[in-house]
Amino acid sequence: MIDFEVLTELAASEGIERIGVGVVLRDTSGRILMVRQAPHDVLPGLWEYPGGGREAGEAVPAGAARELAEKTGLTGLPLEYTRHLDFTDRRGRRVRRFVFTTVVPDGTPVTLSPDHDDHRWTTADALPPTSDGHRTVIEWLGRRLGIPGWRPVGAHLTTVARPTTHGSLLITDPRGRILGLRSTADPTVWNFPGGIVESGRTPFATALIEAEKETGLDLAAENPEVIARRRLVAVIHEQAGAQYPVPLCGYVFDGGVLTPEQQARIRLGPAEHTEFRFETAHDWRSLMEPDHYHRLRQVLRAHRSGVPLYLERPAPEGDDFEGVLVFVTDSAGRLLMHLREDRPGMPWPGYWTPIGGWREGDESARESAVREVREEAGIEITGLRPLPDPHHDLGLPLTRVLHAVRTGPETDLRLGDEGLAVRMVPLDEVPLLKAPPYLRHYLPLLATAADQASRRTA
Repeated sequence: MIDFEVLTELAASEGIERIGVGVVLRDTSGRILMVRQAPHDVLPGLWEYPGGGREAGEAVPAGAARELAEKTGLTGLPLEYTRHLDFTDRRGRRVRRFVFTTVVPDGTPVTLSPDHDDHRWTTADALPPTSDGHRTVIEWLGRRLGIPGWRPVGAHLTTVARPTTHGSLLITDPRGRILGLRSTADPTVWNFPGGIVESGRTPFATALIEAEKETGLDLAAENPEVIARRRLVAVIHEQAGAQYPVPLCGYVFDGGVLTPEQQARIRLGPAEHTEFRFETAHDWRSLMEPDHYHRLRQVLRAHRSGVPLYLERPAPEGDDFEGVLVFVTDSAGRLLMHLREDRPGMPWPGYWTPIGGWREGDESARESAVREVREEAGIEITGLRPLPDPHHDLGLPLTRVLHAVRTGPETDLRLGDEGLAVRMVPLDEVPLLKAPPYLRHYLPLLATAADQASRRTA
C-alpha cells in the first residue's frame, strides 16, 4: 500500500507548495486520451491528459479518480500510480503532480467537462500541441510500457513481499574494480546484480537468482567458497521517496571476484540491463547519479570494514560523509602536502594534495582525519576544526574538510604505504605545485588561520 500522506509530507519538506494529480488513460490499442482546454479556460487550445489540483483534505488517489470523472465522465476504474512530475505553475508555485494510469476498451465513450471542447485518442509519437511536462510523462510511460514485463510502480508493489526488501551482490574483478549493470529502463542508473525479494524467497536467495538472470552466471558454482559463507556486507534502509514510494530495506552480500575468463561469459538479460562494466570507486563517480554514488561508497565502506554495517538513507545528520580532507599547517604557515602515485582509476593521480582518504567503519570525521594523517604522514594531530563550505561545489562530494595546526618538527614526517612523498610546503608556494584546483578556495582560509595563530604566538 502506497502511503501518499508520507509522500506529500516529503514533498512539503522539499519545498513543494501544491499537490496535483493526473491520469494517463490508455485504450487496449495503446492509444492515450488527450483533452483540449476550451477557449474560456486558463490555457485555451492546450491538449492534456486529465488532471488538476488535489482538493483540501482529499486523498491523492481519490483526487485522481475525481479529476478523471470530471474531465471524462469515467468512474470506477482501477488507477495505478506511475510516477511524479515536478513543475512551477503560472503563479510561481512549485507543484508535484502524482500521475496514475489505467486502461479502457477501445471505443469507450468520453463525456467532456465544460472546460474542455474536444478529445482524441493518439499515440505517444503523434501528440497534439501539449506542454513539455505532459509530453515528458507520456513519452516516459510509452518507453517503459515497451519493456517486456514492466508494470507501473503502483501495480508492481502489489506483487512483492511486505515489507519491501532487496537482495544484491557486490562483485569485483582481480584489480578490485566494482561490477555495475546499466538499467534498460533508466540508462542513467547502474545497479549491483540483485532484485526485489518475492514471496517465499530470502534476500540472499534473491541475490543469487537475480544475479544469474542478469549475468548468466551461477555464482554458487563460479565462486562456491565465497557464496557458501553468505557474507553480509551491509543492510541499507531507505525511506520512501517519490521514485520508489515505500520504504526499502536492502541486503548487500559479498559476491566474490570474477576472473577475466568468468567475465567473458557474462550474458546480460536485455530486458533489465544493456551494459556491464568494472570500474574503480573513483571512476564510478562520473557515471552514477550522486545519490547512487553515495550508496556505492557506503557499501564499499562496509565491505572494507570486514563486519556488516547498518546504513540509512538519507543518512542521519552528521553521518552523511564518506571521506575526509585534512589541512595540517604549522606555526611557520606551511601546509602538509602528499604526492600521490600516478595510477589510473584514483583521484588526482600524480598531484600534490593535502592528506585525505575514505572513511572506515563507523568512524567520525575527526577519527577518520586523525587516522589518515597517521597512516600517510606518520604523525599525530589534535585540535581539529571544520573548515566552511562550499566544498561540494569544488569536486569534493561526500567529504568533510578539517584543519589542524601542528607544532612538531618536519623531521617527524614518515611516508606511509600510499604515495611518493610528504613534506611541509609554504602556503605561497602551493600554487606552484601540480595541485587540485579546490586549493584556490581553501588557501586564503588557511592563510587567515596562520596569521591569527602567529598573532596569538607573538
